[in-house]
Amino acid sequence: MDGKIILRFTTSTDTFSEAIRFQAGLSVPFTPSHVECVSLDGQWWIGQHAEGGMAKRPAGYDSSTLMKLPDGTLSNKFVTLPCTPDQQKCFYDHIESRVGAPYDMKSIANFADPKLNLHDVGHLICSAEMAWALRQNPFPYFSWPTTKPLHRWSPDMLFLILSTHVEVSHTGELP
Repeated sequence: MDGKIILRFTTSTDTFSEAIRFQAGLSVPFTPSHVECVSLDGQWWIGQHAEGGMAKRPAGYDSSTLMKLPDGTLSNKFVTLPCTPDQQKCFYDHIESRVGAPYDMKSIANFADPKLNLHDVGHLICSAEMAWALRQNPFPYFSWPTTKPLHRWSPDMLFLILSTHVEVSHTGELP
């Protein structure tokens, strides 16, 4: 395996992030409220946000809004997924093709009320976007369909699932 995919999990101090963390519960080293990927050249962080949808943002764009952890580090966790070059290409080709896609505000309501099943087709939240990219054919990282629709995946759920594939340290260091 000579390829890699790097995902970045974070949480901010805003009310929206607090609500996502409240619904998700406790994770270590922190409960993420957002996930995006690091571009192959490391210059961009690419992901979905309620403001701006799917976009490439300069690395470090959100440093001033990240929550500080008890040890003084920022809530910034990079998870490196070893993969084949073909899996890496499928993932990043898909991510690049989604830049400009709208955010799925309807699916956020699902986290407030689990009985709901709201979703706008073609629109995704950050965690669904990353999970969908990890499922791209013909060389998916996640090979099988999941038991929960992607628009119901939270950043915390993706963080947990990935911790069954790779070691996720319990500190907030950079890669």
